[in-house]
Amino acid sequence: MLSPTSKWSYNLFLNTFLLIFVLSFNLGSSTSKCNPNDKNNLLEIKKHFNIYGNASTFVSWDPNTDPCTNWTVGINCDTNGRVTNLLISSDYDVVGEIPASIGELPYLQSLYLSYLPHLSGPIPLFLAKLTNLEQLKLGYNLSGSIPEFLGQLKKLTVIDLSSNTLTGSIPSSLSHLPKIRYISFENNMLSGSIPTSFGSIKSLGQLFLNSNNLSGPIPSSFSRLSNLNFLDLRQNQLTGNIPPSFGSFNNLSGPIPRSFGNANLPQLLISNNKFTGDASFLFSKDNTVISFIDISNNLFNFDFSNVDLPQSLNYLDISHNKIYGSLPKRLGQLPLKGIDVSFNQLCGKIPTGRRLKRFKPTLFSNNKCLCGPPLLPCR
Repeated sequence: MLSPTSKWSYNLFLNTFLLIFVLSFNLGSSTSKCNPNDKNNLLEIKKHFNIYGNASTFVSWDPNTDPCTNWTVGINCDTNGRVTNLLISSDYDVVGEIPASIGELPYLQSLYLSYLPHLSGPIPLFLAKLTNLEQLKLGYNLSGSIPEFLGQLKKLTVIDLSSNTLTGSIPSSLSHLPKIRYISFENNMLSGSIPTSFGSIKSLGQLFLNSNNLSGPIPSSFSRLSNLNFLDLRQNQLTGNIPPSFGSFNNLSGPIPRSFGNANLPQLLISNNKFTGDASFLFSKDNTVISFIDISNNLFNFDFSNVDLPQSLNYLDISHNKIYGSLPKRLGQLPLKGIDVSFNQLCGKIPTGRRLKRFKPTLFSNNKCLCGPPLLPCR
């Protein structure tokens, strides 16, 4: 597999991007005094979360000052003094379940409670009252299931419930969200199949379902997700063939190509599942944006010799499959930063190229008869 460092760096980039995205929404100090009801609810939130009195988030939350004009961390207000953003993050001393007072902030558009190791309990029903909510990020350590009512919050564009201990199935009600662009349920304990109805979410751009216990096939309805540019299904129990209809993940006109490589996905991550069959159609030199392909730890069985590798490829992991044939000569010409083709049935000489020589021999090991640098010379 590719180095943990490269995957950690990529996840860090995604989380940083989301944080910037959330923080950039409606920023700017308000010149209006905070609505009295909103202020009272904010103080209740502080009282609930700050039970030990040392949470850094609430240092500026002085009841004798105005939240919209004086509190420097955690909130933003609109020009009418209504609280629109609540952001509490990376505070070890925030403790407890999500307080009911949050449900009494009717103008809330962004709710960001994340990287809180002592947050606990389920996702509460009173969040259904936040009908103006556009961005929702909750974690860590929340339990229970993903509630159906999230599908009623029609203004949602971002849902991030990653890195909790959520169980049960993914509610199909989320497919009723007309504006949703980003969904992340990674690193939970979700089970069941991926809802077929997700194929109707035309606005969806990024979907992270990796590191769960999901089973069954990838829905063929995903071919209708014309705006999808990132899909991560790694580390699940998904089965079956990759649907050829995945070739329709594109914004091109005319006939839909069969190749998933024409999807223009910048990353393809479907490792640690039980996918079978021919995955050669996932590769195409015509895809000019894809940089990261990881199909490792599956049951793919196809000839790699004539695969068209895109010039933009930086990371390639096809390890732990049943892939046979030789490595394409083009592999030695790519600007690779990471590669792993180990534990397959590959044979022949490793293509020449400076970049391939510098990788560890173990990344090419346990094949049928690969030879040449960085492995032993060919006979």
